[in-house]
Amino acid sequence: MKYFKNNLSLKLFSIGLALLLWLIVFNVSNPEQKGSRTVELNILNQDAFSADNKTWEIDRNTVTVSYTVRSNMASSVQASDFNAYIDLKDYSITGAVPVYVELKNSENSSVIQDIVAKPSVVRVSVEDLQIKKFTLTTNRRGKEKDGYVVSSIHTEPETIYATGPESSIGRISSIGILINVDGLSENTSGKEKAVFYDANGKTIDSLENVTLSQSEIDYTIVVNKKKNLKITSSTTGNPQSGYSLSGLEISPSTVSVSGNESLLESVTAISLPAVDVASANTDVKKEFSIVDYLPKGISLAEPNSTVTVTAKIQKNEETTKESTVKEESESTTEESKTETTAESSTEETKESKENKESKENKESKESKESKSSEEKQTKDAEKE
Repeated sequence: MKYFKNNLSLKLFSIGLALLLWLIVFNVSNPEQKGSRTVELNILNQDAFSADNKTWEIDRNTVTVSYTVRSNMASSVQASDFNAYIDLKDYSITGAVPVYVELKNSENSSVIQDIVAKPSVVRVSVEDLQIKKFTLTTNRRGKEKDGYVVSSIHTEPETIYATGPESSIGRISSIGILINVDGLSENTSGKEKAVFYDANGKTIDSLENVTLSQSEIDYTIVVNKKKNLKITSSTTGNPQSGYSLSGLEISPSTVSVSGNESLLESVTAISLPAVDVASANTDVKKEFSIVDYLPKGISLAEPNSTVTVTAKIQKNEETTKESTVKEESESTTEESKTETTAESSTEETKESKENKESKENKESKESKESKSSEEKQTKDAEKE
C-alpha cells in the first residue's frame, strides 16, 4: 500500500500520457478492420422466362457481404451502402447464378474495400407457370347468438385465379376466407384476406411465389331467426281386409328452420304428403326430403333433410280369433280322423283273426269227418 502511495501524482500523470499517446497513434495510423452486413438480394430481368410461360424461384433472398474498412469509418457502414444482385439472364442449365455486389456510393470505394458476397452463387429453380381457377369457399369460427343462425354467406367475387409454379399450385386444394360469426344476430358485411387450404383442410402459409387475382375478398352474411317446427303427415287408402292402421310414426318429429322473423311467426308446422296404405298387410315406410316441402323464404337450419314416415299396420283381433278357432277345429278333425283310422284298423285285425280261427275249425272238422268215414269203410270191408 505504501508503495502505491509513493509518487502517486507522477504515476497518474504517466497513465494519462500513455493513453494520450495511444489515441494519437491510433488516429494517425487509422488501421483497417473486417466487417460484414446482411444485404437484401435484388433480381434483374425478372421476366427472362415469361416468353416460355415459365416461372422461377431462388433459394435465398439475402446474402452476407464482407469487407474491410478503416477503423474510423467502421461504425458508419450500413447494409444500404451495398447493392447485391443477380441477373436471371446469367441462368444456366445447372441453375447456378452468380451474385454481384457493388457500392452504391463510389466515393466510399477508397474506404471500403475487399467486398465479397457469401454465398457467391444462388440456385434458381425454373418450372412451368400455371394459372388455376378456384371457387371461393367460406369457413366460420365462433357461434351465433342463441336463437339465430347464419343462413348464407355471399362472396364477391365468387371465383378467384391463382398463378404460380405448378408444384405450388398443386399443393392448393381450395381457396377461401375465414369469417368470425361469434355472437351475430343480424346481417353484416366486411373484407377478409384469401387463405390457401390443402386437401386436409389445413391452411398453407408458405406460398409466397403464388399470386392471386384478388387478395382481399368482400363478403355479406345473412343472419335469420331460428325456430323448431312440428312435422305432420297422414294416410290414404285402406289396409287389406282383416288389417287396420294402428298409428303413424314420424322421425324426426320436428325440424329446425330459419327465416324472416315475421314469416316464421305465421308457420307452425310442416305438412308432408299422405302415405298410401291401400291393401297393405305390413308396415308402410316412406322417406321425404323436407326441403321440398318448406314454405318459400324458409330454409333448414341444420343439415339433416330426410324425414321417415312409418304407417303401422296390425292384424285385427276378430280375424286372429277366427284363425285360431279354425286352426283348433282343423286340429280336432285331424285327431278324429286318426282315431277312426286306428279303430278301423283294430276291427279289421279282429275280423281277420276270427276268420282265421273259423277256417281252422272248419278244416279240423272236415279232417275228423274224413277220418271217421275211412274207419267205417274199413270195418265194412272186414265184415264182408
